[in-house]
Amino acid sequence: MNRQQEYWDLMGQLSHPPAALDGTALRARDRAKRHRRGKRWGISLGSVAGVCAAFVVAVNTLPTFALACAKVPVLRELAAAVAFSPSLSAAVEHDYVQYVGQSQTFDGTTLTLDYVIADQQQMVVFYRTDGDFLSYSASCDLKDANGAPLFGYSVNSTTSSEELKQFEIHFKELEEIPQALTLDVTLWGGDVKGQEQKLEHTFTFQLTLDPSKTAPAVKIPVNRWVEADGQRLLVDHLELTPTKTTLCLEEDPANTAWLQRLEFHFTDPDGRRYDTIDSSLSATGSADHPGFYTYYFQSLYFVEDVSHLTLHLDGAVWLDKEAQPVTVDLTNNTWTGSLPEGVTGLRAEPLSSQGTDAGWTLTVRCTADRAPFELDYRDPEGGVHHTGGYSRRGDQENPGNYVYVYPLEHYPWSQAEFTLTYTSAAPLSEAVPLSPS
Repeated sequence: MNRQQEYWDLMGQLSHPPAALDGTALRARDRAKRHRRGKRWGISLGSVAGVCAAFVVAVNTLPTFALACAKVPVLRELAAAVAFSPSLSAAVEHDYVQYVGQSQTFDGTTLTLDYVIADQQQMVVFYRTDGDFLSYSASCDLKDANGAPLFGYSVNSTTSSEELKQFEIHFKELEEIPQALTLDVTLWGGDVKGQEQKLEHTFTFQLTLDPSKTAPAVKIPVNRWVEADGQRLLVDHLELTPTKTTLCLEEDPANTAWLQRLEFHFTDPDGRRYDTIDSSLSATGSADHPGFYTYYFQSLYFVEDVSHLTLHLDGAVWLDKEAQPVTVDLTNNTWTGSLPEGVTGLRAEPLSSQGTDAGWTLTVRCTADRAPFELDYRDPEGGVHHTGGYSRRGDQENPGNYVYVYPLEHYPWSQAEFTLTYTSAAPLSEAVPLSPS
């Protein structure tokens, strides 16, 4: 039996639920008094869409339902995939899931694309793997119906051993998603985290999106200035899609610092709080400057009237526009320049006992969970090097603090110049109504 037939057979079984589910859908419907936008969001519990909607609400609110569905594999996996994401749960609830059900096998590895949830800003692809490794991650290249490569998107994926995995395609600069797409998917597999290997095969899938389930973004103008920690920010507008909310800010050119991170949440007039970042992408910047003024948040697409919400700014991380790099003497563990706020010290050690030709590890101790340096650094001759990443752990000597370790591999020099990721951070308590000013 193929996956598509299995899916519809299992959906059909829900019309005759087991005894453990008697009355559950009705209780879930009574409990979930959701706001809807006219007939477009109307859901009949007698339809497949209604079954999916009742299922998601029940899984998130009724433990008995989740337990009773544990014997239905596809539904159990779907529940696990969306249970911790308010955005995806709402998208499933409002029938924005598109079933794919395509599988390919190469050299003992099977890749199955099960579902997608797509809008004009993001596409979430749910997939499963069957192969030699415990965990897999995936990436893909997109082409249009004519096979021409598409540009202006990014792909985010994490290594997972879950039965139903997912990766996200973020359409940052791609203005319109073609209805017909080709996905060239590449897999990485491994049994140990951090030691995954790329599978030398591309799995190609043809995908046709349902335009009725691929929603355009809804723009909500705000146009309000706010002063935060001595800097001025313009809350320009929100963009709403079923999978996320985009908060678009602008800075005052007279500001003395670039915004590096913003902590915020929303509330409605009844005090309900929206405070979840449920996408792998939380913010994006610009190639023109080091600031971050576009933020991604849980979807508010299905909120009845977003203009009644209030945006609360809770904290900000800044990078002074005049900040200079820090030069570290790796031999003597000294530095010139100002370290970021909250950095209490640093220490360099050779990577091996064979001398400094093998490189160094730079350990930085911080009071805040915030990486202090960019990944690129310079040697005394001006050459640019890349750390390849850093590791982070709790500081056992100072509970509540953090330790960041940067590897400087194949680096024979005794000095290194690091660019700061931030200079200061501050709590905020600013409220910005979204109603027109």
